Amino acid sequence: MFGKDIYWYGVQAVSLLETGELHSPDRSPVFRIVALLFSLLGVSEDNLFYFQLVTVVWLFFCLYLSRYFLKTPIDKWNFFPSAMVFVLGFLYPKQAWALGFLLISISVFLSKSISIPIFRWIGSVIFLFLATWFHTMVGVLGVGIWFLFQLPRKYDLIFFLSALILPYFFKTETNERLVVDTKTFPIIAAFGMVGIGIVWDWVRLVFGKNILLTYESMYKAVSFFGLLLVVPIFHFADIQFRILISVLLIGSLFTVSNRKEAFITLMSFVLWVYTLVQYPHLFRYPYETMWNPGEKAASMTDNGLLVAHHGFCEYYHFQFRKDCLSWEPDEKAIREMPSHTKIYRLVYGIRMENLRASKENGVGIFSMIEPLGDYQLVLEDDWNHYIHWLEKKDSKLLSIAKSWKNPYRKRPSFIQRKHNYGI
Repeated sequence: MFGKDIYWYGVQAVSLLETGELHSPDRSPVFRIVALLFSLLGVSEDNLFYFQLVTVVWLFFCLYLSRYFLKTPIDKWNFFPSAMVFVLGFLYPKQAWALGFLLISISVFLSKSISIPIFRWIGSVIFLFLATWFHTMVGVLGVGIWFLFQLPRKYDLIFFLSALILPYFFKTETNERLVVDTKTFPIIAAFGMVGIGIVWDWVRLVFGKNILLTYESMYKAVSFFGLLLVVPIFHFADIQFRILISVLLIGSLFTVSNRKEAFITLMSFVLWVYTLVQYPHLFRYPYETMWNPGEKAASMTDNGLLVAHHGFCEYYHFQFRKDCLSWEPDEKAIREMPSHTKIYRLVYGIRMENLRASKENGVGIFSMIEPLGDYQLVLEDDWNHYIHWLEKKDSKLLSIAKSWKNPYRKRPSFIQRKHNYGI
């Protein structure tokens, strides 16, 4: 399986089939598409993969339907789509479904074949509404592109400088949805996340000249949006990256069809495939190592809640129907636990020998350690004691113990509001 959220779609779909309600409230109808697929083909990992393929086909269809509305010539030189179709389809399916509607919304708004302006506006708004329904961020992105399209290009420098200065008036860390990060240049962070392919596509978007002159003003608005995304306004890994790959796909809507453009697209695919082959962990978690630790944790009779890293929790809940939290347990999670149960944690990235060697006043910190391959199953109370012990020693292991591998932050309030259960 590729993608770091794909099992969450399975969790939501199974909940719909078994209870008639989503496991966690979400207005997007995309989970009902997964549930429909499960009801027809059965609940399985294979059918989650088929859902990803259906998503790629959907986005491919929307891209070329939009080019048809724009009367863009489609021939042998540009039939192959942007790599973003596959990146979005496999990594962010909900966003991909919404982007399909946004592409149609933009193309209807610009279409010359619809001669009555009010019809273009009505059609564009309808598809923008559908995009927002499937993924709110994509709807906001559509409004942002429309705003930049209306803004005269002579104000671009002022807008860019304002965006560049603005982050320094905000705190650099927060647990809420928007996190300003002024320490990392975003395009370099993107390179670290998914490799050279995204840098190639970004340069192509911002500096490319091979575009349809009929829609040059819209392309410039999209291109300027891509330029703005190098400003560290948001926490890049969470929001800005998703916006960037969306903008890259939208920009591909306005490229011309010739040999030069075909070569640029081919090179993009080569670079993305190279990264995928050389660094597959950038696009997926090692799910093949998760079954044994998941099965062991699920078999613990007094296990009221498991804490593990993001990705494992979704896999664990889908496979074993048990609650898991990829955050530090908070009052809400503890309150929802069954009575007379404990919180367990799957430690990732720290060897069993290191855990067993941890002692305070000659007494081992961990009352139980269950070695499970790359994971070690321990009690959450022991883990908290271990964290304090590492802090007092200023240990090098602290950077691993407090990282995405071993959740240490509490859920933001907006996530707590979405979750009815422990995860």
